[in-house]
Amino acid sequence: MRKPRDTRSWNEYSLVSALRSKERFVEEIDFTGDVAVALIYPNDYRVASSSLSTHVLLRRFNSLPNVRAERFYYVPELERFYSLDSLTPLDEFRIWAFSVHFELDILNVFDILNSYGIPLKSEDRLPSHPVIVIGGAMTYFNDSLVSRVADVVNRGDLSRNFLERLATLRPSMNRDETASAMTVEPEAPGVFYDDELGQSLFITPESVFKDRFLIEIGRGCARKCRFCVSGYRFGKARFRDLEELLAIMERQARITKRFGLVAATVTDYPFIDRLLERSLELGYDLSVSSLRLDALSENLLEVLKKGKQKVFTVAPEGGSQRIRNLFGKGINDRDIESALEMGIKKGFKNIKLYFIYGASFENESDRSGIVEIAKLAVGMGYSQVVLSLNPLVPKPGTPFEELPMENLQSLKKIERELRSKLRMPGVKSDFESLKESSLQYALGNIDEAGSENFLEYLKEERNAIPFLQRYVEELNLRRKEWKMHGKEEYSCY
Repeated sequence: MRKPRDTRSWNEYSLVSALRSKERFVEEIDFTGDVAVALIYPNDYRVASSSLSTHVLLRRFNSLPNVRAERFYYVPELERFYSLDSLTPLDEFRIWAFSVHFELDILNVFDILNSYGIPLKSEDRLPSHPVIVIGGAMTYFNDSLVSRVADVVNRGDLSRNFLERLATLRPSMNRDETASAMTVEPEAPGVFYDDELGQSLFITPESVFKDRFLIEIGRGCARKCRFCVSGYRFGKARFRDLEELLAIMERQARITKRFGLVAATVTDYPFIDRLLERSLELGYDLSVSSLRLDALSENLLEVLKKGKQKVFTVAPEGGSQRIRNLFGKGINDRDIESALEMGIKKGFKNIKLYFIYGASFENESDRSGIVEIAKLAVGMGYSQVVLSLNPLVPKPGTPFEELPMENLQSLKKIERELRSKLRMPGVKSDFESLKESSLQYALGNIDEAGSENFLEYLKEERNAIPFLQRYVEELNLRRKEWKMHGKEEYSCY
């Protein structure tokens, strides 16, 4: 394509080109198909390149002889949206496929559509507009909003049926024919779950996992933490065969020995001990996406430490045993203490702890437990203890789906209280934005009527926040009040 002439477009073009130049592909991709599909991850490049969905979609779409799929990412400053793979502008693609994994990313989808004057509601679009496809994690638990925006929705994992439909597309098809050809009628209600797990197609220093080759070793979750959709909506836990995994690592070791293992809970991988043994033998540098503190082993921490991982990360989630029981975590105080001791024994000096606060059934004593765990870590000898503190955002499809979210005034008060108590040497507190958490609650739980009203509102207003803030208040009013006698239902023993 012809290079841009105006300064702003040239700067954007140069930025995208520079990011692409740092990528190292591990296999060849065929970009010769005549049906152009824009694969859009509606978040910044750092996040987009770290998501295995980006790698899986690029590989599998371009495996079809008729398809040429190229990647795009989002930041508010972009105007032309140049492809990472050929620097072609977005408006030259007739199919825009969005991969939406976080609730707030749907607002970025709206921003992209608005910047090109494309109506947000599918029914309002003209034959000249691109076909809008939406898939990703949001479709697993609530697609009432997505289904009104998308011309085509892929619910759940990327299905073979969807790829078969994609293979029938021809450049001569008009907009309606293209959308119809891509629409897969589900064989059964719900979403599609795939056993084909992902792996990196390229590595880059600009990723969250710098220059690491990512391998999905498991999908779905056998745990039933009551606040998390993974155990309820992402399908049963399924794992990659060990020999297949080791073969992938052996092939890629010619390019890099730095591997990132991805799963809902890496410590649940049934062949973890053998994997660790081989990784030590072959000198692999491993990092992991998640750890269960009650399933840690000295071997695992030794491998992570040898891989130069400086921070040891675990998620107690609740400060008190009562809260952890209500959350369904299945861990106790001794599990936490043992994990912290093991980390120190293996030479870790930095630890990160994840906690959830602000549940409607929480009290001050529960929150005091968070402070005590931080003190315990400091007392054991950790030089830096980072606490990531997030308010409870009730999710659809979980046992907490009918709970209200605490109002912002109450959450701000709790945050101030925790900040004050956690102000001690060696401890750093990172609080998730309460405003963003509130918007996440609204977008994740919005129903059919709310979605319709929201999209009508956005026909006149660009700023979605006032509507969503009002919707949070309405939603909380409608929610059943969670009563303390529900303790038996929500406890784990």
